[in-house]
Amino acid sequence: MTIINSNRLKTLFLPHGLIYTILGIAIICLTILTVTYASLWHKSKTSSNSNVVDNGIIGYPARLPNDGRYVQWTFLQMNDVYELLPLEGGRKGGLARVAYMRKLLKQENSHMYTICAGDLVSPSALGLSKINGTALHGKQMIATMNTLEVDFMIFGNHEFDIPENDLLARMNESAFTWISTNVFRRDSNQTFGSSISHKIITINTVRVLLIGLTIDGTGDYVRIINQSSLVNYVQEYLKSFPNTTYDVLVAITHLDMATDIKVASKIPQIHLIMGGHEHDNYNYLRGTKYTPIYKADANAISVFIHRCAYNLDTKRFRIYSTLAQVTNEVPEEENTAAVAKCWFDLGIKGFQELGYEPNAVVSCLPIGIELDGKSASVRSDRTLLTAAICESMVQLTTTYNTTIGLSNGGAVRIDDVLREKITEYDILRTLPFPNTVVALSVPGALLAQVLTTGVSLKGN
Repeated sequence: MTIINSNRLKTLFLPHGLIYTILGIAIICLTILTVTYASLWHKSKTSSNSNVVDNGIIGYPARLPNDGRYVQWTFLQMNDVYELLPLEGGRKGGLARVAYMRKLLKQENSHMYTICAGDLVSPSALGLSKINGTALHGKQMIATMNTLEVDFMIFGNHEFDIPENDLLARMNESAFTWISTNVFRRDSNQTFGSSISHKIITINTVRVLLIGLTIDGTGDYVRIINQSSLVNYVQEYLKSFPNTTYDVLVAITHLDMATDIKVASKIPQIHLIMGGHEHDNYNYLRGTKYTPIYKADANAISVFIHRCAYNLDTKRFRIYSTLAQVTNEVPEEENTAAVAKCWFDLGIKGFQELGYEPNAVVSCLPIGIELDGKSASVRSDRTLLTAAICESMVQLTTTYNTTIGLSNGGAVRIDDVLREKITEYDILRTLPFPNTVVALSVPGALLAQVLTTGVSLKGN
């Protein structure tokens, strides 16, 4: 029998034990590294996906040619905004979503300016609600826009729907600047309220001159240079700014498109027109220098993002614009959402104190039936909503044997599509202006003339 030496066994097995120990440590280390890497990869992927979503929301930074030194900035443009919350069942619009987009743009370029091209404080159903006996008259819009951090605003024609003292109060409540080049106090050449006739913003060394132009025909307490003489007036006004005063000229306007085109064609030194009033998005190039004219959809259904660049060497202005849809895929900025909801709730409470039940359901539409109150629709054609309004006028005046109901399409302000449940607030949003139904007996020839005039103004 062979005797096994125990010391030799130790020398044989000790290396194997050491190997197992090392392998065990290696496995533990690899496990830790795998878990750590997976965690980092997941975070990176989540962050990457978030960035892709965010960038998709606001488009992408401009890719400039390599032909000189550029100074870049961004304009975020809204116009005709008098609704705080999203429309179409929450699918479109909403100022808190615009605020989120603004935050992303500010992260992309700190030289970012938010513009509202008129029609903010009116017309709004919520603005007619009373708090402690006083109508809101746009107070809710100013507070929300202050939180959103709007930079510049001009007058729209509907700003003058509300009393003079209320508009002056709204202007004083504004944290942003009102610019008005052609609106004055009724009895003087002073700009109205706290508005200024122009603003020069300096971005690094580039000077951008902003002017504001408003359509005439409204407001008995202001004097507005009318559209027929507006071009001549602006041409004379700009003579007070030598060419060395500014590098880029931007007109923020609330005019009809025909006048915007005239301004672009007759005043070629304007580099960009950011407009309002039409309620539908437009993008035109007009004039000898192909001046761009932009208008977004009303109530922040869409916004225009203008990434601007000025070449310091060639003195050339470039613009890269994106029409960004404001949908339920855009997150809400929390502070703006809270302020908007607070004011909306106050407005609803005010209506309740006036005897309304804004949340009460007054009708339920069959699935697939829609009451189209979009501005473009009611100003251009017959819809189920406008037909219902006219029919209700006939029914209201049956004792006078009326047979035809006529209503001004512009009186329908909801700019939304009603589906399924119809509430009292929907009716208030549809016809926010206080009005009177009148029964008239007129000759057929006069009726034909009225109808012919209406058809000729289709879309106006």
